[in-house]
Amino acid sequence: MPETNPAASGAGQPSAEEMSADDLALLGAQQLRRTDPSDIGPYRVLARLGGGGMGRLYLGREADAEGAYGARSLVAVKVIRSEYAEDERFRRRFEREIEAVRRVHGTYTAELLDSGYDRDELLWMATAYVPGLSLGEAVERCGPLPAPVVWRLAYEIGQALTAIAAVGIVHRDLKPSNVLLGPDGVRIIDFGVAHTADASSLTMTGQHLGTPAFMSPEQADGREVGTASDVFSLGSVLAAAVTGSAPFGEGTTGDVIHRIIYSPPNEQVIAEAAQRDPGLAELIGRCLDKDPRRRPSPQDVVEATRGHAIGGEWPDAVAETVAERSGWRGTAVAVPPTDQLTILRRTKPEDLRKEVSGRRRWPLVVGAAAAVAIVGAAVALAAFGGDAARHEAATTPAGAHSSATTTNSPHGKSAPSRPQSSPRTAVTATVTAPPSSGNQPTGGATHHAQPQQPYDPPSATQPTTPAPTTKHAPPPATPAEPWKSCTYYSGTTLTVYGQKGSRVKEVQCILKARGYNIGPGGVDGIFGYDTLTEVKKFQSEHHLGVDGEVGVNTWAALRS
Repeated sequence: MPETNPAASGAGQPSAEEMSADDLALLGAQQLRRTDPSDIGPYRVLARLGGGGMGRLYLGREADAEGAYGARSLVAVKVIRSEYAEDERFRRRFEREIEAVRRVHGTYTAELLDSGYDRDELLWMATAYVPGLSLGEAVERCGPLPAPVVWRLAYEIGQALTAIAAVGIVHRDLKPSNVLLGPDGVRIIDFGVAHTADASSLTMTGQHLGTPAFMSPEQADGREVGTASDVFSLGSVLAAAVTGSAPFGEGTTGDVIHRIIYSPPNEQVIAEAAQRDPGLAELIGRCLDKDPRRRPSPQDVVEATRGHAIGGEWPDAVAETVAERSGWRGTAVAVPPTDQLTILRRTKPEDLRKEVSGRRRWPLVVGAAAAVAIVGAAVALAAFGGDAARHEAATTPAGAHSSATTTNSPHGKSAPSRPQSSPRTAVTATVTAPPSSGNQPTGGATHHAQPQQPYDPPSATQPTTPAPTTKHAPPPATPAEPWKSCTYYSGTTLTVYGQKGSRVKEVQCILKARGYNIGPGGVDGIFGYDTLTEVKKFQSEHHLGVDGEVGVNTWAALRS
């Protein structure tokens, strides 16, 4: 994956103090590089977890965490490759897919926590960190796994595929590295996103996302795929777990794909699986049927394995690593002053992009205003001469020439002025200059170059009279919505009664700014009865479903 621009992301290993070399080794992570982002959405980046065809994976925590925290407070944040993220059509598909993934609540899937598109054009998604080993790592450490463990894998992965299929998602990249062995069972990761990428116009003809050794025939052949494709991949994963070898062998990508499409599974692999457990080998064979219609459904797999899954404990080497990672503790390091602005100004992704655009225009607006001021002064000196011109320049307010300020302009136009502590007077300089002398930036003071009668120099006995000035009242300033200052959280993750943290603070802050009574606790980050009551009142007043849950639609209404 192309590296992130360090200048844009505030990079430089900002959180290295929280992750020692021993911590990294224990958690299976890598040290950050100077080009890695320091923050992604509301999360502080701590280390690298790896990468793949879709992007790079980081280990992080909530940016506003304080004091000690454990492994279960960590998150895994995937940043999508820039060639996908920069494509607007891909982003729309990604957003639709993410909304489907949010509805997956199976026990054996990694929970989706949040997603977004940041000011640095980072498209990302965050899931709960699983303090365990991948199935691929477990086989590397321990060799082929015992049959009871593989029966357990079949049962729990079958449960995960059932939950994924229930919301219309096809995983498309089920493989040993996407099966994590955690402290309380299997967790399937990376489901849903590959579907979006495979549908992208950026995917070239004949190129398919996924790992060749674990593809289904229909996927390898470029045909339409469904849940049955994931079941075929499950058969390959189980075969690799119980024998240590993929059922269609190794070699070049083309050779492996050809065997998957046209050849039966490797006889030696199936024979070895049968030697370890005939029933397991029979299930694997059914999953690896070339005809998708003859394969079992995920629920069929669950029913077939239910009685065999008891007692399949992780091997000792795996269980020990899982326990050590689960028991890891860290201490949040204060955010460096240079990075505090990034967190304090966190807001909705679309607002962030507008803010960046506004910041980039600011030097141009100031430069243009300054140039107009200098030209105007020069013309005035030339036209009026002597003391009259100098008096005109001396009596013109300094702020009258440039008052453009940075703003989140919704239309990408020149920035309106911010409210000032004292009213600002717009001055129209009366000079002998063509009416079309320069384009004035909108916002702040407005300058009008008006045609003037020829100037008659005063006689020696006439007092010098300053050039007349015309004062215009500034247009009334539009007050910013008070809830725009709520910057605890920028995503749309479902937030419900009983939860705590930055998401709840954001809800409370917006409600309070909108005039709702959130109770004596104020913005305390605890979703209690008072907050629940006001959420329901807000939903009722805005014609939303009144359930007291802050989901995508309620988040949008709160911020609109």
